[in-house]
Amino acid sequence: MYLKILPFNKTLLKKDWKITKWLSFVVAGILFFTMTLGVISTYNNYQIFLKEVEKYPERYTNFDENEYKKSLQQALQTSFTRLTGFEPNIIIFSPMIVAAILFGEEKRKKTFEVLSSMPFSRWEIFFNKAVIAYLNIVLPFLINAAIMIVALGISKGLRDFYSAGMVVSWFTADAFRLFVILSFSLLFASLTGTTESQLVLTFIFFIFPLGFAGLVELNMSIWGYEMSVIHSFLDTFGGYMTLSVLDRMDKIPVAFHILSAIAKLIASKLLFDHNKFERNGETLEFESVETFFKLGVAGCASLLFGVIFSWFGEGDIYNSGSMIVVLGYIVGFLLGWYIASYSIQINRAKA
Repeated sequence: MYLKILPFNKTLLKKDWKITKWLSFVVAGILFFTMTLGVISTYNNYQIFLKEVEKYPERYTNFDENEYKKSLQQALQTSFTRLTGFEPNIIIFSPMIVAAILFGEEKRKKTFEVLSSMPFSRWEIFFNKAVIAYLNIVLPFLINAAIMIVALGISKGLRDFYSAGMVVSWFTADAFRLFVILSFSLLFASLTGTTESQLVLTFIFFIFPLGFAGLVELNMSIWGYEMSVIHSFLDTFGGYMTLSVLDRMDKIPVAFHILSAIAKLIASKLLFDHNKFERNGETLEFESVETFFKLGVAGCASLLFGVIFSWFGEGDIYNSGSMIVVLGYIVGFLLGWYIASYSIQINRAKA
């Protein structure tokens, strides 16, 4: 009964790990050189600097060792509690890339048809891909967390700067962020039929709430309306956007995002069950969402071109400027509709 509920399959796990493990190793290396190496070198660098001060006291007449040590502790505290450096890019793009490899590439190469002819159910295929996807993106963080904790055991001096608890909190927070963004990525993996469309749509909708609010705000300002409504909306509901998981943990509604991520995983599985393998290689898996896709692209393009065309209206919205903005809306809508339609049609022709 347990195996039916959680159908781990060694063959599928090995296959999916084989084609994605390179990403895990690359991310682990990037994370090591951009964060971990600096953290575990803190005490050594601290000692070297103190020797430098002792050797050349005339250069550091106002040096305060306690203040310097405190600044290093605060810097590490920031590294463990906030996303800094290259870390946000890893958290955003590694889930999107691994989902694209496991789903988009399989669809592009039309290998799902081969899997469907083997003794694997769709539930097995989806489940094992989701497991490997999460393992792939969380493993680099686990490896680097382990290195930082081991370093504490080797160098007692490091314990003055950070603790194992800080490392565990850092790992837990990023594991949570990766889970939320992966569930979001898997939803679009089940909605799209090509690697390119999957990556593009996942990223667009990831930043869409903030980007769309910005477009609406710009267009409202063109017509002379107050923008307080947009600001109030973002202040109230901004924390519930997927993008908000990149914020500090004390500002994130964690329970909401976990429940939302689970709901997205369930939706992803249900959509994957209804994927038609013969549509693999097309922009979208479901013909019923094509009109919505076209309207979405056309609407956003319309708002964008309205702003762009307003720059040519010499700021006089009440005279000829208004006609230029309206023209921008029309041009943007038509161009956006054409691009979306062309994307669907050109990929359908290749299917």
